[in-house]
Amino acid sequence: MMRAQPLDKGAVEAGAARLHVLGCFEMVRGDERPIVPTPAQRLVVLLALRGEPVRRAHIAGVLWPEIEHDHALANVRSALWRLRHSFPGIVTSTVSGLRAATHLSIDLRDSESLAHLILRDRLEIDGARTAIPSLSVDLLPDWDDEWLEFDRERFRDLRIHALERLSEQLSAFGEHAQAVQSGLLAVQAEPLRESAHLALMRAHLAEGNRARALQVYRTLERQLETELQVAPSQTTIDLALEQFGPTLQGARKARATISASG
Repeated sequence: MMRAQPLDKGAVEAGAARLHVLGCFEMVRGDERPIVPTPAQRLVVLLALRGEPVRRAHIAGVLWPEIEHDHALANVRSALWRLRHSFPGIVTSTVSGLRAATHLSIDLRDSESLAHLILRDRLEIDGARTAIPSLSVDLLPDWDDEWLEFDRERFRDLRIHALERLSEQLSAFGEHAQAVQSGLLAVQAEPLRESAHLALMRAHLAEGNRARALQVYRTLERQLETELQVAPSQTTIDLALEQFGPTLQGARKARATISASG
């Protein structure tokens, strides 16, 4: 599994640590990449995502819900020792519990900030050209921990929205190849998401590739019918009819069905 983007050595200060959770897990300190045992990985990710002190009892219940509480607390102590052995000072103890050190940076937060810039149309062309890798993968997709699901889904929804908008922005900048790539990533992340297909259609149309745009529409139409037994929205159908007209009989029938049901 690839990471979202390579380490920028200039951004990692001496003694600082960086946590990668987009794609696969990795912790970096300067040029070093120490091996972190699995329980310690879970612990540091949980603390980094929470961003505030977490009680040891709560950590034990979240990370080891299937075993006795005393045993789970012992696992927390063991994971904490191993983590501090590999990264001294990476976790601090407070009256309220354990928390990740303030000098620990996390690639997820950088990608979230980037996504918000895109959605607010505040990203210049140079930033748009290099934004795709930071939005290309999910939060630790190979981990099946239930406690990760909310953060994973929240970031996936944010990054797909950003990829759709980025595709539009790149087309406006004349960066058609990257606009298509951004649209493709949005579709890949959620194949039944109509707005992602629509963004990809518009990227192909902006580049003058009407045949590819038609192919995207027909794929969407087929998937929605097969999986959900619904037609595309009126907005998508109207765009297809506007571009492809009489050659798109399926779109005409779908629009008539929507009008009749409305």
